[in-house]
Amino acid sequence: MLEKKFQWSKVPLIGGLFWATKLISTGQGESLSDFSSQIFGQQHAVMGDIFTIGWSLILFGLFLFMQLRSEKYRPIFYWLSVALLAVFGTNLADDLANGLGLSHMITAGIFAVGMIISFVSWHHSTGDLSIHHITTLKQEIYYWITVMFSFALGTAVGDWLADTTGGFNPDPFGLGLGLLNTGLILGAIFLALFIYRFVARPKNNTFAEILTFWLAYILTRPVGASFADYFGYDFHAGFLGNKGMSIIWLSLFVILMSATLREYHKKENNHLQVT
Repeated sequence: MLEKKFQWSKVPLIGGLFWATKLISTGQGESLSDFSSQIFGQQHAVMGDIFTIGWSLILFGLFLFMQLRSEKYRPIFYWLSVALLAVFGTNLADDLANGLGLSHMITAGIFAVGMIISFVSWHHSTGDLSIHHITTLKQEIYYWITVMFSFALGTAVGDWLADTTGGFNPDPFGLGLGLLNTGLILGAIFLALFIYRFVARPKNNTFAEILTFWLAYILTRPVGASFADYFGYDFHAGFLGNKGMSIIWLSLFVILMSATLREYHKKENNHLQVT
């Protein structure tokens, strides 16, 4: 079953639209997760977390199942899986750190090890780490496992940099950079990686190309989440709130998904004309 082969690759092309959609999906996931978790009020925070993890995990499982079952890359299945992972992944990563009383520095290390193990297993099992030609079910499963670890790692790194050692929900090893500074610093690193990939154009499937892709992929999580939380909580005393930010992020996500679908159908039509 795992050796099932597909005629077409199951992942999108890597370009500007891909990275824009990825960034927006993470910001949307952060704001929507917090908004959903607070529906029952602060006094019922646990109920809110369970509710949020429940509905987002069920929908994630549904769309990921359809993504894995499809014979080729489908934008709706792929990007809704990514967006929903950003919702329930936020709660799971935070609850792991808070529930076990661990610093985000430690959970970042745990998730980093998990991601390395995923890479090693992926390469050992398939012989490569291609992010452009996912054409077997086994490759796709390893791809999504790595994506999940990247979300968890990005969440932990962002919280570690932003959290303080005192105040509400302190982290004993928090670097105290705050939400805005964390977003700006990690955003600058992401931008540098993006420019490198655009200018240097490293050859596909080389170490540099794979490394810069996954570093940028990891960074989209804390960059999007940091700005989502800053504008939801701190900007002008948080007048936008998670509700306002959820509406903004979802609107941007719909716009980018529309552009993605137009591009996808255009290529599909061109392919049919050629064949």
